[in-house]
Amino acid sequence: MSQKIVDRPVNINLFKIKLPMSALISITHRLSGIYVFFVTLPLAIILFQKALTESSYDSITLLIQTSGIFSTFVYFSFLIFLYHILTGFRHLLMDVHIGENLKASNMSAVFVISFWLVVSIFVLFGFQI
Repeated sequence: MSQKIVDRPVNINLFKIKLPMSALISITHRLSGIYVFFVTLPLAIILFQKALTESSYDSITLLIQTSGIFSTFVYFSFLIFLYHILTGFRHLLMDVHIGENLKASNMSAVFVISFWLVVSIFVLFGFQI
């Protein structure tokens, strides 16, 4: 009864533990969900309500085109929403037992990050697909 378990971690510091890529994707999916719920969703509702008439739509379009800070905020909110959707789709596939093992989940995590980065570059630099 007095034996001490030596292998047990004493201090769990998440900055010192090397997590697999799939764990990092899962954590950032949750964080992006919080951002989407508290920032992107209210922003989208406000912009949609303001854009119902033609004159207010023109003023919002002008604001997004001329204001660097506001347009950057809108673009990054959209990109975080897109990231949340892509990682959510990955989680749904894992829920139906597709890509559950460590190697497949790490590969799908790298694919999702790569795809999101490519789409982000297209969105930020205005490339037409």
